[in-house]
Amino acid sequence: MFGLTPVRTMRLVASLVALMGMVFLLLQRVLAAVLTMAADGIKLGLARYNNFTGQFAAQNFAQDKQLLKLLKDVQALLPQAETALTVLLVVAIVFLAVALICFALPKQMAHVLVALKLLKWETGEVADGQSETSLKEVFTKLGEVPLKKLAIPFAVVFAVVVLIFGISNCHEKVKAASIDGAVEELQQKSLAYITAQKSYFAQKKNVGGAKALQLADSVSTDWFDYKFSGTRFSAVSRVPLGNCPAGSKWTVSAAAKGFFEKELQIYRNVPKDTACVKLVPNFKNIGK
Repeated sequence: MFGLTPVRTMRLVASLVALMGMVFLLLQRVLAAVLTMAADGIKLGLARYNNFTGQFAAQNFAQDKQLLKLLKDVQALLPQAETALTVLLVVAIVFLAVALICFALPKQMAHVLVALKLLKWETGEVADGQSETSLKEVFTKLGEVPLKKLAIPFAVVFAVVVLIFGISNCHEKVKAASIDGAVEELQQKSLAYITAQKSYFAQKKNVGGAKALQLADSVSTDWFDYKFSGTRFSAVSRVPLGNCPAGSKWTVSAAAKGFFEKELQIYRNVPKDTACVKLVPNFKNIGK
């Protein structure tokens, strides 16, 4: 009475298959998080070796040479890791789909597993008094199953897939919105400095520092550390912004030029990394 009937057996198999699917899905999410951290770490490391001191260290110190080579080797593996993410997601979806079908059609799936020689009837008896059938006959019978029975598992699988890709898409949109917010903040802070410098020059015919311009010496936000050094205003990114690594620096400085008639000159400098230049393509035109 309490033994494993074909239906109970298939429900147990379905539970195990669903568990495997969830394990693969968990592995996919963990790998995605690790991949994101690895990509950010590689950007930071390569940015370190893009400046003068980093290049000098990479050329003259063995440990820095090894570290730079390691960073480049790991960077070359990133595309393969991204492919592995997709494979893990597909495998997880397949396992979950099979589990749902086993839950929805336990008797039919029992015949499929027996025909595939993955299970066998206990003591040689066939369930429900039917004769043992070939795999072709089993799939023929599956084709006769009412669509209503298949609609629920396929609808659940479709909903799970849509949910996964929806969450991924939302994450990308939030990330893009965050980058846009950082860019807008950088532009506003830089413009505020230029506007204040122009106003001060109009009155004093000279350039001023933070105190003269009535601006804060330093300000930190979620994205940047802003700081005055004399009459120079700088913004250093605290976090990676897309492909632009953390630690990238934008500067705006001013100088009063001319002997008989003073003129205000504004200098805008961007990081050497092309990804950072593309991040704020109009930075050198701010305040013009």
